Amino acid sequence: MPKDCISNDSVLPFVLAPDAKGGAIKGRLVRIDDAVSSILARHDYPLAIAELSAEAMALSVVLASMMDFEGVFTLQASGTGDLKVLFADVTSEGALRSYAQYSEDFDMTLPLGDPARLLDLMGGGHLAFSVDQVDQGRYQGIVPLEDNDLNAAAIRYFYNSEQIDSALLLVAKPNDDGSWRSSALLLQRIPDDGGVDGVKNGKVANGKATKDEDLWLTACTLMATCSRSELVDNDISGETLLYRLFNEMQVSVLPRRYIKDECRCSPERVDRMLDGLPYEDLVELADDGIVLVSCEFCKKEHQKILPSPESRGKQHKNGE
Repeated sequence: MPKDCISNDSVLPFVLAPDAKGGAIKGRLVRIDDAVSSILARHDYPLAIAELSAEAMALSVVLASMMDFEGVFTLQASGTGDLKVLFADVTSEGALRSYAQYSEDFDMTLPLGDPARLLDLMGGGHLAFSVDQVDQGRYQGIVPLEDNDLNAAAIRYFYNSEQIDSALLLVAKPNDDGSWRSSALLLQRIPDDGGVDGVKNGKVANGKATKDEDLWLTACTLMATCSRSELVDNDISGETLLYRLFNEMQVSVLPRRYIKDECRCSPERVDRMLDGLPYEDLVELADDGIVLVSCEFCKKEHQKILPSPESRGKQHKNGE
């Protein structure tokens, strides 16, 4: 099968039963193996944290792909456990980045969870989804960390905040060479009138039903036949997988959207950040008059040369 049919770092949008009356069912199949692998390789996380980070990146991409926005979609979890911060964001142009912060005494021998053990790693806290739109401000939704895995936490968010029937399958697995495979499959029912409950199986949120509840239940039943290993099997193209799962629902596949490992840090951003600090604080951070700043996302180092006290005094005297 040609490599471009597999297209690891991409989002494959699709629609189910496009000619049916009532609310539409739309979906996204995300595979971002290469980008996730390169991001995780820079951080060298413990295996359990790498697994959760890979899931978070797939989740942020699939949620962002459901929205029509210009800006940045962010997933951020703050916890009271040994894993303190889990962060991933993706721009409307498909630039992805991520990082995690954990305590020094984190148990490096923790095994994979398949799915990752969100609650065990982070303890209590909250998970926030936010969209920063160009010239339109920020929208944010927050859900408490009460679920064992990220998949269930996302469904809780849809149930409590969005009230959109949603079915989600989220998977991340390592390869023998240390690279990663990550994927997300998401269905959402977009209602056009009032409601009854959806499916209550831990994967499907209850929202407003449409006239075609049977159609939604069929879609969820078919999606449930997809195994975790099948979702990240790169010998199966995204198109082939969707047709295997949903061929009886007239699945219609739309053009791909591509994802890339790309940080947004720059010397200009670093300068603006450092210029906001008192000069005395910068002097304490400096080594031989140079402040080094390492980006938490891409690990690239940026430097700023501080003016000497004499030259700084001249600048102030001249009104600069």
